[in-house]
Amino acid sequence: MKVVILAAAILVFGCSDSLNEPTEDVSLDQEFQTLAVLDTIGVELGDSTYMFGAIEAVTYDANGNIAVLDMAVGNLRIFSSSGEYIRTIGRRGNAPGEFQRPLGMVLLGNGLLAVMDPWAEGLTGVAPDYAQTGVLIDIHSNVHMGMCAVDSSDIVALRVLESTPDNSGIPMMIGRYSMSKDPSVIYWQEDYSITSLEDISGVMRDFSNLYWTADRNTGDVYIAPYEDNRYLVYRYSPEGVLLNTAELEVEQVLKTDQEIADETAYLRARLTALNGRDMGFDIEPYPDRRSITGLGVNGEGNLWVRRGTHDDAVLDLWTPEGELIQSYIVPGASLSWKFSFCPEGILACDGNPEYFQRVFTIENPVME
Repeated sequence: MKVVILAAAILVFGCSDSLNEPTEDVSLDQEFQTLAVLDTIGVELGDSTYMFGAIEAVTYDANGNIAVLDMAVGNLRIFSSSGEYIRTIGRRGNAPGEFQRPLGMVLLGNGLLAVMDPWAEGLTGVAPDYAQTGVLIDIHSNVHMGMCAVDSSDIVALRVLESTPDNSGIPMMIGRYSMSKDPSVIYWQEDYSITSLEDISGVMRDFSNLYWTADRNTGDVYIAPYEDNRYLVYRYSPEGVLLNTAELEVEQVLKTDQEIADETAYLRARLTALNGRDMGFDIEPYPDRRSITGLGVNGEGNLWVRRGTHDDAVLDLWTPEGELIQSYIVPGASLSWKFSFCPEGILACDGNPEYFQRVFTIENPVME
């Protein structure tokens, strides 16, 4: 039973000869460049095709349109890159092609949009012509979370596995999956001993502070575990060999009492929504703001890292080898914004469904 609760809890929330030395905090000696919010999609009241309940994921599709996955209403909506509504895919239900509570979406290298809904058919596909292609992975528990695409149809994702007679701990791993339940490569793994609800709360706290991404073209994988809240990202080859790190010295910032209260309430409400009932415990957040709150790879194969220590969104751009290129600020982006760093551009949405739900298109920097 604890495995089931823990698996649902995780849904709340992505070798060279020498590794790189930490770089000094660029905020101390280098001005940020500004990235503007270019446009928004969504209205608070009015046309229902532009009203969102709880945006779970947003990405560019194979046609360069914007796909928005709404968990609250159980559908996938497609908009042009300039924000015009095109069509809706799926609806709430249990029949083929319908969604219950979709929890993730990724654009695969072969052009399919893959949507994860463990309460419906599992992982299903949507073709570039927006026809639903059916089940890709028949999975309904311990599902692949935080999916990132590599190569044609593989994904890199987090899974929570059940304990075995040889291992009483509960393994959680970030691995590479070829449309299967079992990983072909494991990049990161921790085994947790779960004996109480407090243990589950601690694991949820750890995993809400774990981020990962992958380069769709090269297959390289980037992982930023908590590790005493250091700004530290590991880069692995497709085969799982540690290549180098990206590391930065940043000032630690304590959360305000209100930030801690808001985060505790949000995580409890999120867990309640996923389980259909109040689980009876709170998740105690870490007292400081996370140094890293997002990762992604752009079209040139460079790594985006979002810092969590600033009120505005600060985005650092790194080469794959761990050299800092430039740091940017997105004025007006709140701490609750979730960024989607796609090869086609930068998108964002508000991660707190208590707020007015919109999709934001962000200026993509032009590299010299």
